[in-house]
Amino acid sequence: NCFIDDPAADFRAGKKVEQYRVGELALYIPAGFKWDYLPFSAVESAEKSHRNISSGKCVSVTEKKPVVDLKTATGVIKINLEKPDSMSAILDAFGSLVNET
Repeated sequence: NCFIDDPAADFRAGKKVEQYRVGELALYIPAGFKWDYLPFSAVESAEKSHRNISSGKCVSVTEKKPVVDLKTATGVIKINLEKPDSMSAILDAFGSLVNET
């Protein structure tokens, strides 16, 4: 089932993790002036990943930033984060779906 009965209540009760919200039933993702949600029941697996961010004009600086890859029946959704603690909070919400790779 890819829908939840009362997403507004779940959203309000959810915990803010960077720009996302983690409810009891779903992960809420900002989409412009509204929010989309991804029910935990729609996720087949969750994995840790990283992306490289390069910056600096004179001196190049490369920094690794955390990413959570959420595999669903329709593809992979990448949740880009800034802090490792945020990755842990998102992965904790998915519990047994987390692949430790």
